[in-house]
Amino acid sequence: MRAAVISGPDTPPDVRDVPVPEAGAERELIAVSSAALNPHDQVVAAGINFAVPYPYVTGTEGVGRTSEGQRVYVGPTDPPHGSLAEYTVVDVGRPIPIPDGLTDEQALGIGMAGTTAWLALAWKGQLQRGQSVLVTAATGAVGQIAVQAAKVMGASRVVAAGRNREILERLRLHGADETVVVDEDFEKNLAAVAEGGFDLVVDGLYGDYVGAAIRATRRNGRVVNFGMRAGRTATVSGIELKGKELVGFATTAAGPQAIRDAYVQMVDHVLDGTLEVTAESMPLEDVALAWKRQRESPGSKLVLTI
Repeated sequence: MRAAVISGPDTPPDVRDVPVPEAGAERELIAVSSAALNPHDQVVAAGINFAVPYPYVTGTEGVGRTSEGQRVYVGPTDPPHGSLAEYTVVDVGRPIPIPDGLTDEQALGIGMAGTTAWLALAWKGQLQRGQSVLVTAATGAVGQIAVQAAKVMGASRVVAAGRNREILERLRLHGADETVVVDEDFEKNLAAVAEGGFDLVVDGLYGDYVGAAIRATRRNGRVVNFGMRAGRTATVSGIELKGKELVGFATTAAGPQAIRDAYVQMVDHVLDGTLEVTAESMPLEDVALAWKRQRESPGSKLVLTI
C-alpha cells in the first residue's frame, strides 16, 4: 500500500510502498480515504516526548471505512501505523461513525483540532453561559474552531487574537466580537478590548505572550494553554497570577468518551451550519509540501487525499 513514511528525526515524509498492517486481536483495519496533518505529527517526528522507531507511517487522524463498509472518523492512531496510508489499524471501539453528509474535510477539521478547542473550553475551561472569552492563536485550525465553539456554548463576548489579518476578519462573521492582531502592539491593543478582563482565555501561543493573556484575565478567571506556537518557555509573574488560574491542557487527558462526545456534538453543529471548517485538500503525493506548510502554521486544515 502507499503510505507517507518518516525515515528519521526532522525529515519530511516521503511516499513509498509498505505492507498493509495486520489488525490482530482487538484491532480494526480501516481503509483510509483522507487524513490530516497536525502539529503533533511533527513533534513525534522530531522525537520530542515520544520514542517512535524509524521508519514509521506518520499521521494521527483519518477518515475511511471499516471492513463492513461503515464510514468513520479515527483518531488518534498509534505509531507505527499512522493514518497517512491506504490502510491503518486502530483499537476496536475507537472509530466514530460519521454521516455521508459530512465531507472528509469537515470530519477532519473537527477531529484533533476541533476536539482540542471544544474540550479546552468546556472540559478544562469550564465555560459558563454569559462569560467572556479570549482565544489566542485564533487564526490556526484549533483557534478558528474555538472562537466559533465559544459562541455556540453561550459566551457573551469572544475576542480573537492572531497574526493572520484576513482570517481575523473572517472570524468576525463566525463568532468574534472583536479581533486583535498579534504584533508589537498586541498587549496595548488587547488591554483596550479586555473590558475589565476575560473570564476564560484559551491560549495557543504561550512564550512571550502568555503574560499579556494573564494580565487580561479577570480575578478568578482561568487561562487554559493548549499550544506553544510562540515558544515552549515563559516567564510568569506570581503577583499577576494571584487569584487566577494558569492550567495546561492535553486533549487525551479528557479520556476517550469525552473526546467522542465532543466530536459527535460538533458533527451536529457543522451539519446545521453553526460551525464552519476551513480545510485544503492535497494528494498524498504532495505530503512533503504539506509538511513544510504545516510548519509555517497554515490558516486552514491540511488534508491529504489517499
